[in-house]
Amino acid sequence: MERILETRFENGGLPSDWIEPMRTASVEEGILRSPSGAVLNIPIPGDGYETTLIEVDVEMGGGGLLTCSDGASAIVVDLKKGAHFINHSGPGLLGENRVLLPDSGGVIRVSFLFDRGLLRASAEGRELVAAADPNAFVASSIFDLGFWNDCRIHRIAVFGGGLSSAVTASTQEPIAFALEMNVDFFDDMVHAPWKEEMFFDLFAKFKSWGVKRCHWIYYGRRSEGWWDGAPLGVADHARRTMDNVGEIFPTAARAAHHHGIEIFGLIKPFDMGFAQHASPDASNASGLARIGGPVRWIADFPARHREWVIARKPGCFGEAQSTIFTRIDLVKEDADEAGFSVADVQLYISDDNQTYRLYEGPVSREEVIEDYPVWEHTSSGGRPTGNVRQSRVMRLNGLAISQKFVVVHVASRGRSFKNTLVNLIHIFGENGEERLVTYGIVARGGEHEITENVSAVTPEIDFRKYGVQFDLQPGTPSSLFPGYDPISAPYTLDAGDGLIAITAGKDDGTLAAMSPAFPEVRAWWLSWVQDCLNAGADGIELRVRNHHSHLTWGEFGFEAPVRDRFLALHGVDIWETDDFDKLEWARLRGEDYTTFCREARELAGKYGKPLGLHVSLTNNCGPQGSSAMNIHWDWRGWLAEGLADSITLKEIMPGTRFAREVMNCAAERSVSVIYAPYANDLWLRPKGEEICRQWIDLARRAGCAGYQFYECAAVIRGTKEGELKVSQPALAAVLREEFAPEPSLTESR
Repeated sequence: MERILETRFENGGLPSDWIEPMRTASVEEGILRSPSGAVLNIPIPGDGYETTLIEVDVEMGGGGLLTCSDGASAIVVDLKKGAHFINHSGPGLLGENRVLLPDSGGVIRVSFLFDRGLLRASAEGRELVAAADPNAFVASSIFDLGFWNDCRIHRIAVFGGGLSSAVTASTQEPIAFALEMNVDFFDDMVHAPWKEEMFFDLFAKFKSWGVKRCHWIYYGRRSEGWWDGAPLGVADHARRTMDNVGEIFPTAARAAHHHGIEIFGLIKPFDMGFAQHASPDASNASGLARIGGPVRWIADFPARHREWVIARKPGCFGEAQSTIFTRIDLVKEDADEAGFSVADVQLYISDDNQTYRLYEGPVSREEVIEDYPVWEHTSSGGRPTGNVRQSRVMRLNGLAISQKFVVVHVASRGRSFKNTLVNLIHIFGENGEERLVTYGIVARGGEHEITENVSAVTPEIDFRKYGVQFDLQPGTPSSLFPGYDPISAPYTLDAGDGLIAITAGKDDGTLAAMSPAFPEVRAWWLSWVQDCLNAGADGIELRVRNHHSHLTWGEFGFEAPVRDRFLALHGVDIWETDDFDKLEWARLRGEDYTTFCREARELAGKYGKPLGLHVSLTNNCGPQGSSAMNIHWDWRGWLAEGLADSITLKEIMPGTRFAREVMNCAAERSVSVIYAPYANDLWLRPKGEEICRQWIDLARRAGCAGYQFYECAAVIRGTKEGELKVSQPALAAVLREEFAPEPSLTESR
């Protein structure tokens, strides 16, 4: 292999073509550091290599946590803990190993090897972890290097062997690299209601920047109820906006066409309701209540038709088996000491998940080390594996808790008590260990604050005042990650809000993710496609990614049509067993969504309009891999069948392995590809406009047909005076400089 590049940091900076999206790294005395964490996007000259070796010279005395990814597979090296593993965004965990190196206090060389599907990490020539990638190999021309917890790097070098072939060129006529804008109008209505002239002013600004196409996220007609329960004042602003202009999307379409801009109706079929911070005494316009409280922010259709949501198995939801909790075991993943004792554990109880009070009933406390049963998560819930593990157990026994809601709380934030969620807490009642329990791991938000530059939520974290958000993974929605089931992931009790909550019983299914197995659901989705086309949409785009963030995805997907077809095809009743072919189950469920894509393609075709499809890491399920929401999103089949006229690379960096695979497949069908990274928080990053410019340049060089700015609210917001303010003029200037054919007039501020 030849050395492709080598970088030291004596000059105090990074190479000009490297992208540092987090902007948290610093160079001090010739050493690259990351106090908390940083990521570098490192482009490789040429079109990538069949074999790529990345060397990192790192101090043993620093943080020692390194990650390296080609955009599909990620190698993780933790020099401090000696725990190393390899993950793939589709199949999941490919390999893991424990090798603890002696801390010499000096600088060691860590190497990451990507060799035609063979993945390996080593340190000073000693193998740390290795695995084979089962998916088809596609060389990456950009790698992500992450370094965390005060990691200190002295040198980065890249070696390559076997030059890869370039991405296949499209047979279409050359298309000028274009700017697209995404509008999620919820965010645009946070600050103020809109008048008709504001829509026209919005598209006038878009035109001045060179925008050719707008992707407008569609939330249905006024009568369908989605806007009625929206938080942050949006419900009132939406009502007043529709009083001013009528239906929102037709107004946007008129304004777009007036300025010669295409508008696509962007439909998110699985985003028809959102978990939000609503207290039990809040207005409940939807009439739907779930465990933990009422649901306000949901469209009428999923609120009224619970029989068509993505569902749990019969017998695996409903009321708990016991009416009184008599014992709670907190189980650590090992026998090591914790940063708190069983005496420090507080129990709070509530009848309504709003007002919590200290439990003052009977309790005996003991802290023991014992061989405790190891559980696994199945489609019916947790079950023992038959194995045991020596663990530290904090046991609260002799309880008499009849209240439905219980919070286990610790004041410590020592990050010392960890286990997978399915193993960390065990609850017992008068009828034995309880399996019909729903978990909460984050306090419900309190007051909300809107910042000057962006819509933001600043929640209070005192559950005693606001309650607990049940069945919600905080942060990035759990529905986005292939093979991810939060209940099987590590959870640290003494971190974050320092709590784990339980409530008796389970809901029947997802919040508002409707099942494509039902023709009635697909027909409703298609009615939204029809609405956009009737309003003059120039095209339709479908996006799988959504904001559902349940803790137990492995329990969803057992609707009667799915069960019946699986039984007919494979002779296995998935209602009666947890041990069945999960891959075939995911494929079968994916066929139903593909049917919807066909129906949407046919409907759009009747109007002579194109259909665009989003592809993201959510869709990255290989032939043998797991998938997000346990649904096989068959993007390869969609392209092969000709269902897509364009592809939006949603948060997949051009040049990475998965992006190159998508672009190769798209090029074979002469389908254009547009890059759409998440840009909403660019204003928070130092010189965020420079990152935006780097993304645009990266997309151009990779052969994309355009760049989509996601989203409008990051640069423009309405005012109560009925005007539009460019809140991020530096970002707007980048778009104008990169895409506008002529200098535009100064925008109103």
